[in-house]
Amino acid sequence: MNTKVIRRHKNRIDDGKGYRRMIAGRRFRLPAGLLQRDAELRFGWIEELWSDNEKFCRKIGREADWTDIALWASEYFRQGERRVPLPPVDDILASYEGGEWPGRIQTIVDHFTDDRAACHYPPRVDQFDDWMIAQKLYDAISEAFPSVPWILPEIHRSQVEAWHEKNARYQLEELAKIKGNAPPDRNTPLVSGTLHKAFNEYEKKRTADFTLDDGSFDGSGHHMIGLVRGFRDHHANFPLAELDFTRCQELVDYWRFRPSSKHTKETLARKTCMNHIGEMIRFFNWLHVTSKFGWRRPTDLLTDLKTDVKKLPSDRKSLKKLEIDRFSIEELTLLYKHAIRFERMLLVWCLNCAHGAAEVGRLEWEDLYLHAPHPWAKEGLCIQTSDEDSWCGFLRPKTDVLGWWYLWPETVTLLEWWRAEPVKKKRRESNAGERVLLTDKGEPLYRDGTRNAQTGFANAWTRLLKRIDKREGEGKVRHLPFGTLRDQLSDWLGGDENKAVVASVALSHGIPHRGDKLLYRHYSNRPWNALFESQKAYREHLAPMLKAVCDPLQEYDPLAEKLTELWGAGIRDETQLATELGVSKTTIQRQTKRLRLK
Repeated sequence: MNTKVIRRHKNRIDDGKGYRRMIAGRRFRLPAGLLQRDAELRFGWIEELWSDNEKFCRKIGREADWTDIALWASEYFRQGERRVPLPPVDDILASYEGGEWPGRIQTIVDHFTDDRAACHYPPRVDQFDDWMIAQKLYDAISEAFPSVPWILPEIHRSQVEAWHEKNARYQLEELAKIKGNAPPDRNTPLVSGTLHKAFNEYEKKRTADFTLDDGSFDGSGHHMIGLVRGFRDHHANFPLAELDFTRCQELVDYWRFRPSSKHTKETLARKTCMNHIGEMIRFFNWLHVTSKFGWRRPTDLLTDLKTDVKKLPSDRKSLKKLEIDRFSIEELTLLYKHAIRFERMLLVWCLNCAHGAAEVGRLEWEDLYLHAPHPWAKEGLCIQTSDEDSWCGFLRPKTDVLGWWYLWPETVTLLEWWRAEPVKKKRRESNAGERVLLTDKGEPLYRDGTRNAQTGFANAWTRLLKRIDKREGEGKVRHLPFGTLRDQLSDWLGGDENKAVVASVALSHGIPHRGDKLLYRHYSNRPWNALFESQKAYREHLAPMLKAVCDPLQEYDPLAEKLTELWGAGIRDETQLATELGVSKTTIQRQTKRLRLK
């Protein structure tokens, strides 16, 4: 087969009027404006069609050339239409010129031939009165050109479906007689159930998918289940027996064309609609294999279903929107200064290790190596380490990619304080396999089984931001989400190629390891040492923040700070100090004694 792509210029991938390609001596031109992958797909259909056409010509003893049937189908493929109606009767008969008609077509010709040997047949297949004649043509052409998804005329399709359903019911009735059972109700559809009932069963299936062996629920499944519940809210109910290709496309089209949210009345985001379409296709696949409803996927659903989501002018992003918000040094300094110990631990930890709530919340005490050399240093990992170092290492929960991080002294101090807390409150040591962040009730702060697993982190972060607004004034620190801290280190590293690799390692991006402890196969070239040195350099960059409070365990006291300032300015009268600070004289006396002001 001769295949050739014609181009006008080396920098162009078409001739400006559409893609062109010579296939078996005939030039096919596709409409202009197609993406290259779409053009290749359509040319692929035509090439498969030519392969069928060659076999067809050999079978009837005809020289291999483009037959009328093949040219009819190729025109639909050229325009991007995958499903092809049956060609005109003249084209069908002309394609067999030079050979013999198969038995099915010979029967049709004989049916329309009168005594004068003149054949009087309708020009189009949809004009046949007898659906069985159309069915014979359909079977003959489908057998000759199997790569083409031919479709019967609509007028005959319903008749064929009714005949097959009648035949199927007869077979079920005969089977019931053999088994001695009552015959099935004729009013009951062979495909049972309704769309919403199928959605309900699918929700149970998806719930089971995200239920772990210990009976707990993987929090990532809440989003998927929410999509399924949204299907019931947005789609009308109807019998599953009516769910053919057209209905499947209608369900997908609802999301393709961006419906409005029932809560905000605004057009749904493109990403949201893509997620719904993906889950809808998974629903179709499950419905095909489950035995609960007897539904089977249309043969052309996987190849012809349109899933591209409509783009809107509002989707266009400006350069300003592409900029990623990060906290400045001044903002981080205020966050560090006004944070209580627990909030400060979260802040420093996330800045130190480029972690977010999912990483911090799932960390266990056995993942920490405090005041010790790197645990893999003796096994071949080439880094400089000593007893003064501290480390954190685990598989990132989202991807199972390994990560190692050097811990700053401030992080270690706060972690040791936090580890001592259970001893004071519960009079017991923390277990090695226990999560680091637990509530006062002993429950994980990061709640994996809930829809909003990060609520505890978000609440603590909100309290800190409100406290700063109250003490420093609104606008001093932007109300960016807690997850912003995870990207501070990688953003500071910048876009240099080498630093970008280090940033990727810091964020645990990559391929999960498979059993190689030192990761020689997948991670031997990972720049661990470069990451650890970058973490130390970033700590130096944050020196203004860390110096804002000399002791990481010392919580900021605005009253003590103002009292010290007034005392240093020479104001020593307790009554005047109480008036200036808006507190009682007793408070002034207690604070003066605590601060040892003389």
